[in-house]
Amino acid sequence: MIAGMPAAGKSMLALALAVRAQVQTIYLSADSHMHTQAMRLIAMTTDTEQGVVEQVMGDKDWASGVLKDTDYITWSFNSNPTARSISDLIDAHIELHGNPPALFILDNLTDCLVDGDEFGGMRGFLKDMKYLAREHQMAMVVLHHTSEGVTVPSGMCPPRFSLQGKVAQTPALVVTVTNESGFLGVCPVKNRYGASNPSGTEVTWFNYDPARCLVSELQGQELLHV
Repeated sequence: MIAGMPAAGKSMLALALAVRAQVQTIYLSADSHMHTQAMRLIAMTTDTEQGVVEQVMGDKDWASGVLKDTDYITWSFNSNPTARSISDLIDAHIELHGNPPALFILDNLTDCLVDGDEFGGMRGFLKDMKYLAREHQMAMVVLHHTSEGVTVPSGMCPPRFSLQGKVAQTPALVVTVTNESGFLGVCPVKNRYGASNPSGTEVTWFNYDPARCLVSELQGQELLHV
C-alpha cells in the first residue's frame, strides 16, 4: 500500500514503479481519467513538462508512438471497481496474454465499491485483493488516502495510524508519502519482512519534479535504503 494525503505524489510514485519495472502491468486508474494518465506517462518517459505534452498531444500519431513504448501497461479506467470486476480484468489479461500480470496497481481504494460500511468494507476488499495476488502470483499495489485531520510536521511522512479506515492489517508493506520543495519523502510505516517506522519519522527522500512526473534517487544514495 502507498498512502498519503491528496496530491502527495502517490499516483506519480506508482506510475514510476510501473515504468521502472517494465513488466506486464494492469494499472486500474479509478481516480484519474485517460487523458491525465496519458499526459503523465508521456511526460515521464520523455522528460518533458506536462504543460508542453498537453499542447502536442493533439498529434495522435506522435502520442500513440510514444505510448507504444510502454505497452506493457494495460490500463483500466473503471471509476467504481468491485472485487468481481477486478477479478474479471485479471481473467481478461490471462485470456489475452496467456498469463496474469506481474504487477497490479489499484488507484485508489476509496473509489472502489465495497460491501457493508465504508471502513469495514475496505478491510474486506483488501482481503479479496490479497487472495487475488496469491492466486495469480502477482504483486498488488493499492493506493490509499491518509487523514487530512492528522498534522504531519515538515520532514515527516504521515504515521500509520492516519490511514483512513485503519486498513493496515492486510498489506505486507505500507509506505506513506509526502512532498516538499522538489523532494518526495517515503517511509515504511509497516513492513512484515523488514524494518519499519510507524510514526513516519524515518524518511527516505527522492528527487521529485511533478511537472515532468520525475521520481528518481538522490545521487549517491541509490542503494542506501533498499
